[in-house]
Amino acid sequence: MFLGSGSSGNATAVTYGDTTVLVDAGFSARETVRRLENAGVRAASVRAIVITHEHGDHVRGVRVLAKRLGDVPVFSTPGTRRAGSLDSAVSDPRDLRHGQPELVGDLEMVAFRTSHDAAEPIGIRFDAPDGYSFGLATDTGELTPETLEALAGCRLLGIECNHDLEMLENGSYPYFLKQRILSTRGHLSNDAAAGGISLLAHDGLLAIAALHMSRENNVPRRAQRALAAALARLDHGASVLCAGQDCACAIEAPEA
Repeated sequence: MFLGSGSSGNATAVTYGDTTVLVDAGFSARETVRRLENAGVRAASVRAIVITHEHGDHVRGVRVLAKRLGDVPVFSTPGTRRAGSLDSAVSDPRDLRHGQPELVGDLEMVAFRTSHDAAEPIGIRFDAPDGYSFGLATDTGELTPETLEALAGCRLLGIECNHDLEMLENGSYPYFLKQRILSTRGHLSNDAAAGGISLLAHDGLLAIAALHMSRENNVPRRAQRALAAALARLDHGASVLCAGQDCACAIEAPEA
């Protein structure tokens, strides 16, 4: 469940059975709980929070939220833990190491490196006992071989589609900001995400969500069109949706 995705705040609730792991806490605690409840996810089911990197739109609400949720553990890489001052912000900070599985309830999560202008950013993969898997890769300037390997075989994918190249090039952002976005430590374009989907598509892939879309440099129809075209070239029937900043949307595995 994507509670919100964009430069004003990010949070994703990954739920299996009675266990929910919240990835990022970029909204206030009150707003996050409101969005959880509106989406039908009990706040009491949140067993852990994962912080992908220390930028404000991913970490802004973690201090109050972790406490409100019963001082749940907050996982991050050592670099993010230091850069985000998480040791002083939360009561139970925990290290999340690349490639080392961590179990929260029945959900196994594995972090992998992403390429962004932060201390030690990560994406995250979740695997459930029934074989379903969900991979999340956002705030990354490129899909590295490590990222593609980590996401291989996922049934559900959330992938950054930050900008449309034409809209960014012709838009009002200053040159230095455009260069930052376009760098390998910036953000993925629609076309780059589509290229990744071309490599990640497999028979078991069910759904893809486009994430972290810029309000100024993208529109949902362009992101969806790029991902859908990549799937069409492969004659693949996975569904494509676009996660917005202001409302929740879900991709779900079918019940057995």
